[in-house]
Amino acid sequence: MPSFRRRPRRGGRRLPENCRLDKVNDNYRPIFSLARTDAELILNDMDLRQIRYFIAVAEEEHFGRASERIRIAQPALSRQIQLLEAELGVTLFERLPRGVRLSAAGRTFLDHCNQILVNLDHAVSETQAVARGEAGILKLGFIEVTAWNGVIPETIMAFRRNYPGVRLVLNSLSGLDQLQGIYDGRIDAGFIYNPPRDPLLVVSPIARHTVLLAVPRETELASRQFVDVSELAERPLISFHRRESPTYHDELNRGLFQAGVSANVVHEAINEAEMLALVTTGMGVALVNECQRWRPPHGIALIPVRNLDVGLDLALVYHRDHSVPALRQFLSLLAF
Repeated sequence: MPSFRRRPRRGGRRLPENCRLDKVNDNYRPIFSLARTDAELILNDMDLRQIRYFIAVAEEEHFGRASERIRIAQPALSRQIQLLEAELGVTLFERLPRGVRLSAAGRTFLDHCNQILVNLDHAVSETQAVARGEAGILKLGFIEVTAWNGVIPETIMAFRRNYPGVRLVLNSLSGLDQLQGIYDGRIDAGFIYNPPRDPLLVVSPIARHTVLLAVPRETELASRQFVDVSELAERPLISFHRRESPTYHDELNRGLFQAGVSANVVHEAINEAEMLALVTTGMGVALVNECQRWRPPHGIALIPVRNLDVGLDLALVYHRDHSVPALRQFLSLLAF
């Protein structure tokens, strides 16, 4: 790699050690920089022009024709090629009586320059695609039960079909974990039930799901078409920790209270899977998401509950200051 002496300050600014100067209109400016490793070339605007000049001369094998093609004066083109050769420390062209011919080093450099332009074109198109939301990564959280049927799996399938260039990363998380993930940027958006009111969040409602009573199949309740909420006062109830969904927890308890039911909670679970598992043991009954009917647990019957105005409000939640273009495209497909 060529070595360069430290340049004096120009206009109060010290120039990099690996930068050579070009005098234009009595002013000096850097025209070409080499990386600190032989394998890397640091490109700036002038360097990219030099590469294009070099490719034009290599393809035309003539400075005159190349200058007409790229619309630059022939003397200026010749000088830029000379500067490039001096910078690289090699002869790129063999000068002939009529035209030029690439040297062995020039042919190698041409291959790499062509690849540089291919990579640059790819970088530009990929960058533009990401800005349009047609490429990149979109990270979504969801509660497992919501993805068994309905708008969420339908939207995900439509998004994959319409935007194959976006890598969709799906994370099965509790509502609490999704909120934490949105705040700290681990996920871009999440499908959450009864999200909190927070000015930092955008909440886009999707659907309202009712609750069903989960009972063991061997009990007399399993054959019923429905139960009245008042009947829950006599039965042990398997509930869930408030921290998992404070809004829904409070709404459920308020609904039971308004119906005159003092719930006999015998266990607080961390999720519905645990609640249903305990129902199968006969520990008690549980009020669960109606979406459980799309994958009914073995040994459990799901019964509608009358006179209980309680539901789970499903929404897509994301940070108000999100900067993920692919999320905009996902939102355009989601039927609110």
